[in-house]
Amino acid sequence: MPNPVFVLADGPFVDPALVEPHGAAAGVELRRALLETPAAVAAATAGADGVLVVTNPLPRELIEAFAPSVRIIGRAGVGLDAIDLDAARERGIAVFHTPDYCIDEVATHTLALALGLNRKLVQGDAVVRADWTDWRALAPVAPLSEQTVGIVGVGRIGQAVAARFAPFVRELLAFDPWSDVELPGVRRVGEIGELLAGSDVVTLHLPLTADTDRLIDAEALARMKPTALLVNVSRGGLIDEQALAQALREGRLAGAGLDVLASEPPPADHPLLNAPNVLLSPHFAWYSTGSEQRVWSSTLDGMLAVLGERAPAAGRVAVAAGAPA
Repeated sequence: MPNPVFVLADGPFVDPALVEPHGAAAGVELRRALLETPAAVAAATAGADGVLVVTNPLPRELIEAFAPSVRIIGRAGVGLDAIDLDAARERGIAVFHTPDYCIDEVATHTLALALGLNRKLVQGDAVVRADWTDWRALAPVAPLSEQTVGIVGVGRIGQAVAARFAPFVRELLAFDPWSDVELPGVRRVGEIGELLAGSDVVTLHLPLTADTDRLIDAEALARMKPTALLVNVSRGGLIDEQALAQALREGRLAGAGLDVLASEPPPADHPLLNAPNVLLSPHFAWYSTGSEQRVWSSTLDGMLAVLGERAPAAGRVAVAAGAPA
């Protein structure tokens, strides 16, 4: 029997030298291609069993152009907001992703952004390079032991974030209407407004959906303390970025730590690039040498398991294979 053929969508997060050995180890033939137009997709997927993507969007028009042989989409990563799941379901195409490959990395990065903002590390670096004697310009810095951290979303990553903050802070709050999990030492609140108003640090750990798009808008930002910090390692679309930049410029929010933006890479005139007290990282909260290996091996193994009608050892089937609905 010939090896399965997966089309690997080329993109900025795809390193062939890293991916191809995983494909060989899994017994998969990887066919690299740019999947940007229906015509390109139709040509690239001819005779293929699956499509493997990282950040590449797969809207309806591209999924409808898949060759009839395609039976699975694999997303090497967590979020599925860029894949039209309804279109895949209508075609009977399974969708597999790996929401558990980088829990430790993202939770640790969340803590790092919050600590960097709280301790004003970027501003402190600038003081040292300019005039060491001006360090008092960094004041005030609130002690973490007196701070309340609000966690929006208590899935795997939100739970890991709570565990990391617990030794440092006074209180942990959580809001998640999509989950009823109770965490030791974490107080659940019923309204996001209560969490925003009562937190000194707010961290976001939610998928981007119709319900969460711009969840943190101008009204939500107005509920936060002017001394509060906002951390987002999930999806840029959770925040109204124009409203956030304005709140920072007007001193209505103390700082923001962002690993994600709605447009990546951001345009040169993006309002948050010049807003004060913003700590940015290039959408790599997921990254460590270990997680980078795990995401490819887990995704390929999971795709093969689904094709073989076996339960994947890791990851999650978001859309089951089967005949079109």
